[in-house]
Amino acid sequence: MSHPSGSLLTLDRRSFLRLGALGAGALALGATPFALVGCAAGEGGAGARVPFNTKLGWIPDVAYSGLFIAKEDGLFEKAGLDVNIEPGGPNSPVVPLVSTGRLDVGIESIPENVAAAVNDGAKLRIVGAGLRKSPECWISRADNPIREPKDIEGKKLGSTLSGQNLMIEFMKRNGVAVDKVTLVPTQFDPAPLAVGEVDALLGFASNQPVVLGNQGVETVIMPTADYGLNRMQQVFFVTQETLDDEEKRERARQFLLATRAGTEKMLADHEAAAQLTVDLYGRDLGLNVEDQLKNLDALAPFVAGDETTDLFLMSDDLIAQTLDSLELIGVKADASLFTNELLES
Repeated sequence: MSHPSGSLLTLDRRSFLRLGALGAGALALGATPFALVGCAAGEGGAGARVPFNTKLGWIPDVAYSGLFIAKEDGLFEKAGLDVNIEPGGPNSPVVPLVSTGRLDVGIESIPENVAAAVNDGAKLRIVGAGLRKSPECWISRADNPIREPKDIEGKKLGSTLSGQNLMIEFMKRNGVAVDKVTLVPTQFDPAPLAVGEVDALLGFASNQPVVLGNQGVETVIMPTADYGLNRMQQVFFVTQETLDDEEKRERARQFLLATRAGTEKMLADHEAAAQLTVDLYGRDLGLNVEDQLKNLDALAPFVAGDETTDLFLMSDDLIAQTLDSLELIGVKADASLFTNELLES
């Protein structure tokens, strides 16, 4: 596995957090343009199905394999939808395309992108959460593990500059003496942890640990969500106009239900999901089945999170936790940003 390209080493916090659901194989891709996704071998004509457009928050890797399964297994077709899945990537925003009606449902890796647009006047609502537990975590080496917050004291901790406020807040909330910690500016590349420049990195459970594991470095993760800092990620969102229009609303509902069914299949068979992702969507991007399987194995616990309700539903507690995290990074939002009405109706 190669190290990230220079284009990824200068990510700001928003782009960095977009990588939260990425597979390790994507770390080597850089800012590569992608073609449209979704044409399956052997698929019949659209017939009476209604065209329906969505766009991923990032490249088509295994984190989105629930969508891919829904398409390839005919779940969208049964719902009367001819779904086109457009990939995301660096400098490939989703929010403007939803706001202007070019997409029926958008998928954003992080909720603050939607919240920021709403603060600028867009009429958008988050209608489901693909990840109900944040995969953000502290990553340490297994031979020098950080298993609980107090283990942070006396350590050198790495993160992006924009992530340091989050690190400090985490420490304050968990009784860690900030003056006993050394903060080291790093980027997304986990190399500083591999060579011992830092004792831990603030990263993502499905990303850097896989890269390091491929280099023979075993790691331990400590999710921030387990210690008071959680937020939903990989969120589905629509315009208020979609919710107010009976036909558009029903199509969006059917899309979510079919995607949820595909996600359930993804969780039941990681190997099949990884294989499908690479065979039909990720091979040209340099993804491989072995890494994609590792990514999904690591990411799967964050899909359901601690919630016992059906996938994608957002509990009051999860909404409150997300709002708390948004406030920490200076993004204003309230509970009206979120609605479960499509999944509960």
